[in-house]
Amino acid sequence: MDFSELRTVVEEVELVDGHAHNIVPLDSTFPFIRAFTGASGDALTFSPHSLSFKRNLKDIAELYGCESTLQGVEEYRRVNGIQSICSTCFKSARISTILIDDGFELDKKHYIEWHKNFSPLVGRILRVERVAEQILDEGLPDGSSWTLDSFIEVFVSKLKSAAGEIYGFKSIAAYYSGLEINTNVTKNDAEEGLTQVLASGKPVCVANKNLVDYIFLQSLEIAQFYDLPVQIHTGFGDKGLDMRLSNPLHLRAVLEDKRYSKCRFVLLHASYPFSREASYLASIHPQVYLDFGLAIPKLSVHGMISSVKELLELAPLNKVMFSTDGYAFPETFYLGAKKSREVIFSVMRDACIDGDLSIPEAVEVVHDMFARNALHFYKLSSANNDVSLSNNLPQKLNINSLVTNEL
Repeated sequence: MDFSELRTVVEEVELVDGHAHNIVPLDSTFPFIRAFTGASGDALTFSPHSLSFKRNLKDIAELYGCESTLQGVEEYRRVNGIQSICSTCFKSARISTILIDDGFELDKKHYIEWHKNFSPLVGRILRVERVAEQILDEGLPDGSSWTLDSFIEVFVSKLKSAAGEIYGFKSIAAYYSGLEINTNVTKNDAEEGLTQVLASGKPVCVANKNLVDYIFLQSLEIAQFYDLPVQIHTGFGDKGLDMRLSNPLHLRAVLEDKRYSKCRFVLLHASYPFSREASYLASIHPQVYLDFGLAIPKLSVHGMISSVKELLELAPLNKVMFSTDGYAFPETFYLGAKKSREVIFSVMRDACIDGDLSIPEAVEVVHDMFARNALHFYKLSSANNDVSLSNNLPQKLNINSLVTNEL
C-alpha cells in the first residue's frame, strides 16, 4: 500500500491544540526537568532513566542542534532566551490554535495574551475549582463570613461573566476527591464542606468531596446553558492524584443524569491507563469526547501507540481530538505535536493494513483528529468546519476579564 499521501497530510496539517497551559520565563523556579515527567521531589532523580525521557531529550537536542544531555539543552535555552526557543518550537510544531487552561499554578507564568506571539489564535479554558479557590481566598468585601449561598452567588456570577470570552470550562475534581460525583449532593452537605475548607485557612483548597461535587454540578448547569464544553481530567497525573479515583467510569451518575444530558464533555489525557474505558464511554454517550494529550508524549512509543489504538477500538473517529497538554516550556508543545504526528501516522497506517480504513478515509481522519473535530467541538470555525482558520477567527478572547493574579 502507498502511504505517501497519508504521510504528507500528517506532516503538513496545522494543529488545533485543545488543551494546554501557560509558558514560564527562564528564571522561573519551575525546573526544566519537569518538561519530561510528572514526577516531583525525590522521584525526579529516577526520571532520566525512563524511555520517554531519553527519547524526548534526544528529540529536543536534535531540534536545537545541541548536546543530547539535560545540561546541554538547558545551556542552549539559557544562551538563546525564551523568545528564540519559543519561535523554534512553535514553528516546528505548526500549531495554529491553542486553548489554555491558566488555572495551573506556575511560578512567573506568562499571561495568555503573550502566547499569541507564537500561535495565530489563543483562547482560554476556565478551571472552575481555581475560580472557587480564588473567590474564597479574596473573601467578602464587607469582611463577613462566607455561607454557601453567598459563595455560590459569586461563583455563578464569575462563571457567567466569563462565558462569552472563553471556550470551555475545566474540572480537576479527580485531584480533589475523584470522579464519582454525587449528583444528589445536598446544600447542607456542601455547606458543611465549605465550613471545613474555610477552617483549614488560606490559601484555600476546596478539597472536600461534597463541596467539590456541588461546585462541579453548578458548573455543568452554566456550561450547558451557554453551550460551553467541559474538559475533565481523567487518568494519570502527578503525585497529588489518587489514580484509583480518576477512572472515567466513575462519571456514570453524571452521564446518566438527564439534567446534564446536553452538556458536552471531553475526557483528557486519553484517560490513560483507562483508555479502553474512555473509548467505551464515547461510544455509548453522545456527549462524551476524547483527547489524547499528555499520553503523547509522556509514554513510551509502544505506550503512545497502544493508548491511541485503544481509544479507537470503540470511539467514533469524529470524537477524538489532539492536544499537546503543553505547559511551562515550549518544548512540551513541540514534543506533543511531533510525537502525535508520528503516532497518528502509525495508527492510521495500521488501520489501513488491517482493513478498518481505506487510505482516503485515513486522510480524512487525520484532518478530523488534528483540527476539524476540535474546531467543531470548541466552536472555533464556521459550520463547514474548514481546516483553514484564516476567515474564522473567533471574537471571544478577552483575557482581562476574570484574570487577577494567577487565575
